[in-house]
Amino acid sequence: MRPDVAIVGGGVIGWSAAYNLSRLDPGLRVVVIDRFAGSGMGSTGLAAGGVRAQFSTEVNIALSKRSIAFFEGFHEATGEDPTFNQFGYLLVTASDEGARSLASRRLMQNGLGVAVEEWGPLALEEKAPYLRREDIVAACYGPKDGYLDPYAVCRGFEKASRAAEVGGINNTRVLAGKKGLVVTEHGSIECDTVLLCPGHWSRDTGESFGVDLPVKHERHMLALTGPTPNLPEQMPMVVDIDTSFHFRREGEGLLIGCNWNCPTPKNPDALAVFEFGFLQAIAEYGIKRLPLLNDVGFDTKRSWAGYYAETPDHHAIIGEADGVFVCTGFGGHGVMHSPAAGEAVAQLIVRGESEVDVSALRPSRFAEGDLIVEEMVI
Repeated sequence: MRPDVAIVGGGVIGWSAAYNLSRLDPGLRVVVIDRFAGSGMGSTGLAAGGVRAQFSTEVNIALSKRSIAFFEGFHEATGEDPTFNQFGYLLVTASDEGARSLASRRLMQNGLGVAVEEWGPLALEEKAPYLRREDIVAACYGPKDGYLDPYAVCRGFEKASRAAEVGGINNTRVLAGKKGLVVTEHGSIECDTVLLCPGHWSRDTGESFGVDLPVKHERHMLALTGPTPNLPEQMPMVVDIDTSFHFRREGEGLLIGCNWNCPTPKNPDALAVFEFGFLQAIAEYGIKRLPLLNDVGFDTKRSWAGYYAETPDHHAIIGEADGVFVCTGFGGHGVMHSPAAGEAVAQLIVRGESEVDVSALRPSRFAEGDLIVEEMVI
């Protein structure tokens, strides 16, 4: 059957878009095409699962607010439990510049309806005793932030979409296309609308559809510690904004990341390999902020690497370009923004406008030189 909308990419963004399309117009025939045997097998399943509204731009804050509200009712909407732990995000800094930045952003965030608290020394001592606190000059805590299971989110969108008769074509690579046409290794699919959600494959996929998508794939790593005693049950995601060192609880241990400058394979098809030098970077950045790292080991068999799909201004690309719709380039924020981003692009396709104003994320902004830079990148 000829689909009305063909979605390229079966990660969390593609299936969120399918879910939202099926609800906006139940009569639409939608199909999701993916290279893997199942959904979420690209970057989605390798994400850390953080969810926050502490961003520096209005559009990212708007996407976060709407997504957090959806995650709070995700199980009722999709039948899948995303294990959304709203234990907050705690951002700390030891620099005066960092303190000024947190203060100005907190005012902006509060003004946009995002509750962000300023924590002083007493609050840090009481609520984050595991931190080395002597040099911290400012801290901000977002109580509605948290973390969840990325794969469960993707699975929930897929299950609800398939229940609404959205189709899926797996184990199929997309080779090329244009408005109204997707060419795959197994044949061509004609449709009314093409939506590209290819994640870190965006540059090459865009070229094959005649669309310029300035998205580069960047390798990022996450390390898991062994059992770590005396961790609080409701531990927030903690981020040292001076170094990008961040961590949260994962089971009986900690999941730890930082923006380590490691080389990225040129081919986006290449496996993102975990490198042990990352553990040295964690030691350099992390032990002074989290002294307990001196006493725990790392579970290297369960540590991993994945790719971000990064744009020049650290914002996603959502909109229409040369007759093809695009929703990609989230730079590590795809899972957390998936409900609102999928809804926005679905509304653009069906209605021509979206409830969340995503015009700042239009594909043409790069050629126009009208970029807005997200400064709160982790």
